[in-house]
Order: sequence, then C-alpha cells, then structure tokens
Amino acid sequence: MGKLELKVLSDNEIELLNKRTLDVLDKVGFRIGHDEALRKFAKVGARVDEASGNVRLAPGLVKELLDLAPSIAFETGLNGKILEVGGDNRYYLSLILDPFVIGYNSGPRRPILEDVRRHTIIGESLDKINAMMRMQFPVADIPEPDSCYKTMEVFLSHTTKHTAIYPTSEENCKDWMDVMAVIATAAGLDVEKTPLMTVAMAVTSPLQVHGPNIEIMKMAMQRCYPIVSTVCPMAGTTSPYSLAGTALLANVEALLPVLIAQIYKPGHPVFHTIAPSVTDMKTGHDLYYRAEKMIFKTVGIQMGKFYNLPVSGEAGGTLTYRPDVQNGAESTAYLMASIAGGQNIIGGVGSCYNANGMSAEQIIMQCGLIDMVDFVSRGITTDAKHIGFEAIERVGVGGNFLTDELTLDLLRSDEFFESPFLDLSGGHCENSPGMYEIAHNKAEELCANYTPTVPGDVREAIQQFFYDKYQNEQAKAIRN
Repeated sequence: MGKLELKVLSDNEIELLNKRTLDVLDKVGFRIGHDEALRKFAKVGARVDEASGNVRLAPGLVKELLDLAPSIAFETGLNGKILEVGGDNRYYLSLILDPFVIGYNSGPRRPILEDVRRHTIIGESLDKINAMMRMQFPVADIPEPDSCYKTMEVFLSHTTKHTAIYPTSEENCKDWMDVMAVIATAAGLDVEKTPLMTVAMAVTSPLQVHGPNIEIMKMAMQRCYPIVSTVCPMAGTTSPYSLAGTALLANVEALLPVLIAQIYKPGHPVFHTIAPSVTDMKTGHDLYYRAEKMIFKTVGIQMGKFYNLPVSGEAGGTLTYRPDVQNGAESTAYLMASIAGGQNIIGGVGSCYNANGMSAEQIIMQCGLIDMVDFVSRGITTDAKHIGFEAIERVGVGGNFLTDELTLDLLRSDEFFESPFLDLSGGHCENSPGMYEIAHNKAEELCANYTPTVPGDVREAIQQFFYDKYQNEQAKAIRN
C-alpha cells in the first residue's frame, strides 16, 4: 500500500542541518539561568561559563545525551486509554481556551466560563480527539485571581482524557501538579507512575532557557510526565530572516529541553517541537499561520524523526477568524504537513485568528479536515482484491458494478471517504447545510446530550481542592 509522504529536506539537507545544529551548540552555545543545571552540564563535560550562564557542548556529548532520550512517550487519562506517542502513531489534541473566542456568525470576543465548559465537552465527546490543552488565560466573567482557578476546575471536571498543561509560572505548575495528585488519589491511581499530564516549558529565542522553566521541567521529571517545549522563533526579529536560518535556530532550540532533561533524568521523554513564525517587517507584527508554516512544520518533523524523538506540533490553523476559504485552505495545508509528514501529536485543534483565537465550530470543522487529510494521506491498497481486475473481468464491457461482489464487499468499509463534518451531498440534496452550519449544529448537539464522564468522587475532590484555593486567595486579599 502506497501512502502520501511530505518532505522538504533531502537526506543530504537533513545531515547539513544537523551538522550546523551541532556547530551552533559547540561554537555559539546557549544560555541557562539556573545554577544547578549549569553544574550538571559541567559535570558531564560541557564547557560552562558560570558568569554568563553560557553552555557549549561538543558534538560527541550532544550525541551521547540524545541517545539517552526515548523514542516513545506514554500518555493516559482517567479514561485509561494509553497513548503510545512515537513511531507512526498519531494523536490529536484539542484547544480549550485562548485569548479570544469566535462566536457563531460573530467576531472575536473575550472568552467566558461557559466557553470552557462547552469546548471541554466537545473535546471529550469527539472520538477524533485524544487529549486536550487548556491554555492559561482568564475569562471575562470571573474576576482575578479566581478566574484561572475556575477555568481549571470546570475543565478538569468535564474531561477524562489526557491533559497537556502550559504553565505560566512555577506556582501555576505546582497548582496543576497538586490538583492532578488529588484527582489521581480519588481515582485510585499512582500519580507518580501514571502519565496523566504532559508539561510544556518555554525556550526563549534566541538560545535561552530561564530558570523557572527548568524548575517546571523538574516538576514533570519528579513524576513521569512527558515534556513538550514551546519553541517559537520569529523570523527577522528573534531568528534569522531566512527560511533555512529560522529552521536551524528552531532545531537547536528544540533539542535544548531534550538535552537538559537527560542530564537530570536520563531516559525521560521529551518531544521534538518547533513552531516558528514570521515577523511582518512592514508592521513588526508576529504572523504565526502564514504559508511558511507548512515548510517549518515539515522540517521540524523530518528533524525530529532524524533524532528518533517523538514529534509534537500544531494542527491546522489560520490567520483569519472567519470560517472562509482562507481558513479552510490554511488549515488543510498545515494539517497536510502534520499528517503526511508523520507528526505524532497534532495539537491545538480549533485554533484560528493567528493562534490567538478558537471556536467550538473551528474544532469540529478541523475534525472534518482531519478526516479528509487522513484519508488522502493513507494512499491506496493495490492487492489482488482491491486492484479490481476480477471485478472488471466479471462485469465486462458495457456492464455496471452496482451489484458486483466487490461493491457489496466494500460498500460499508472505509474504502471511500466519509465524514460527518463536511457537506458531501454534491448539490444533490436540497438545502443541505454547509460545513460551518454542520459544525455549529454538532457542537449544540454534543453539549445538549453530554453525560458527565468524570466519576462523582473525582469531581467532588476537584471541587474541594478549588474551594480551598478560593478561600486561600480571599484570605490573601484580606491580608493585603
């Protein structure tokens, strides 16, 4: 069976990018704002300047550390489903909260708590979605400091799937660790050995890792939580103003969390992840979902596979918030790069508006596009049955295949494309709804028919945890 493959780099170009990556690590190095990490790098043979925090690694040392990193990462949730991330496996991760939410037939607005509930229910209800990510943003209808806590509570009370967290501080990461321990205890799970979360940490371009982010990594490593990095160099401002130059810097930065993790806990899983963008040199704006994204994503996947690491990255996305042709074209192109390239975790399903917005409808529309790109990428089966020679021989010249045995055998199979999220009527069904309307109706249906999936005792434990948090915050406010 042949399948669609997407590549940007030749084998020679992969070797060149790797060589230049090793040159950067050896001759330029990277800066770490964490004394303990500096000492650990010095102990394994890195060249460390303690005054500046600069670390340089010889190519041989880089290889030794990368060889310690596993090619497979395991994830799970309260639902007990094991995600084996790596190799040819592919999983989808839905977005739950962003700075803006796009209402049905309306423009961007600030999110409210009900958006968090609805988006979590939709992600929990869609079979295509394997995990969810609740970004750390407040909602407009709940005042700080309770806003982020309330969104955490509502999110965790409605999902049994794996959770990816994007902590904004050590304190925020500790909150996630604490609540997950409460959930694990209530569910009868060993929190130390059950990878219920993936933990994100940031690399600051160019070539810097700050101390708080190493502390966040350490919390993940104290348990068995995989680490995913946010590597987001911007061409022209925080990375070279060339496609290859930005790809090189991003690849170096993608390896930094892998290398750091191996000096702390050899064998701890870290994803290879890059997410470059382009600076609009006329305005200074950061443009995240331009056409270059398809190239950067494909390069990132190829390099992650070269290092034999699990690969994570964005799903579809678009610069616009409108459910229009540009949205569909950009989302499909970037999904094609992810799926045909072989990305293992395809994250942020539902993203739009230059990675600052999302909507319930966008989640479902992108699920339809995923169905389509999945189908196209898998290729065709050309064995003796599927090649159809015997069917042609049976029917002969001038006949038809409506009742041929091959038709009857494959009629209800997945041989041809189907998706409940697209209009496949071809104009033959009067007043058939369009993709946007289908997505809206599906979102309404899922939310209306939702039955709680989180066990009652777990929900009670979550509610008690956050009740105590709200009481503590009120006490702090009174003291101040």
